Amino acid sequence: VSSPLSVHLEDLRQHLLLPFSITMAFIAIAYPFSKEIVNYLIEIVPLEMDMMAVFSPTEFIRLRVYLSLITAVLISHPLWYRGLYNFSKRGLAKQEKKVLIVSSSLGTVLFLIGSIIGLLYFSPFLFKILLEESSAINASLSIYQSIKLLISISLFSGILASLPVLILLIADYIPNRKTLRKYIYILIIIVIALGTPEPSMIINLLFLIFFVAIMEITMLFL
Repeated sequence: VSSPLSVHLEDLRQHLLLPFSITMAFIAIAYPFSKEIVNYLIEIVPLEMDMMAVFSPTEFIRLRVYLSLITAVLISHPLWYRGLYNFSKRGLAKQEKKVLIVSSSLGTVLFLIGSIIGLLYFSPFLFKILLEESSAINASLSIYQSIKLLISISLFSGILASLPVLILLIADYIPNRKTLRKYIYILIIIVIALGTPEPSMIINLLFLIFFVAIMEITMLFL
């Protein structure tokens, strides 16, 4: 039975109220530990804390809030999946429910594994490339932008690892390969364009090549 849009929006709000509340709570819990997170992240890349600088009175506060938000979302994101699934399951067929459950579970595991690998292994390598690309490396590196770039590389790696699951999921609804390839390319460009706080042509190009290679390999199995 069809319902007004306001009814659906209220239903969605009710399903997402719990994950939203828990995410806000985790932000408050993670904030006091954000300094330790900054020190840990700095140790991963070839940088020293005395090389970093804060360029505005609020920059370090923004960095701590940003890290608290990322930490809270990583911890609570299964609850967001559960809320969205509970909201939409009444309109899904039985097979679609199974596909969504398997895809979200497998995609989450691959995303977390890819993010960890990206943080521990890809980030130091790509950070060296970024530093070599810069024409002036000195003690005025922004700690805020450097940490955001480090997180972006880690998230990109997680998306790379889970991309095949996303493509296979979308392929069920877009059987035409040409159309599917077009939408995936648009998604890749948007992610790369918006995901890097200070875009680096070399890093963006590397991730674009990785994204396209994984997409094309996955398309061979469709």
